Amino acid sequence: MFHLWQIKSALAALASLFCWLLGGWDVLAQALVALIALDVAAGLARAFAEKRLNSSIMRKGLIRKTGYFAAIALAVLVDRALFQSAPAFRTLVLSYLCVNEALSVLEHLAAIGVPLPAQLKRALEKLRKELNDDESHPPSQSQS
Repeated sequence: MFHLWQIKSALAALASLFCWLLGGWDVLAQALVALIALDVAAGLARAFAEKRLNSSIMRKGLIRKTGYFAAIALAVLVDRALFQSAPAFRTLVLSYLCVNEALSVLEHLAAIGVPLPAQLKRALEKLRKELNDDESHPPSQSQS
């Protein structure tokens, strides 16, 4: 049988590994985890309100959200290899995911009738468009 201290030690080790893979537990990482939790809760509320609760849809969403952490870990590894730990790619990936999750939360809330300011949604959509535009335009090459 496991002792309580062994369980706590194992959980602490897992939390440390998780934070290391995320490149730290700063405001961006906290925001993403909070937004994921809000999105799951709002998605469940929407599915319940629309009487369309479906476990396979939820499973796909949770698998996709798990993939977020793999993308963040990859960005952290690239930052560590190329930029001596400066969080350039990590910040980009976390920012992009936070904006997408925030938009998803807003869409779920609007679908269940929560009144939301249109400016908020427009601002988040503008941010997402700017992040997408940055991805689709390769750096210009100077000609000498």
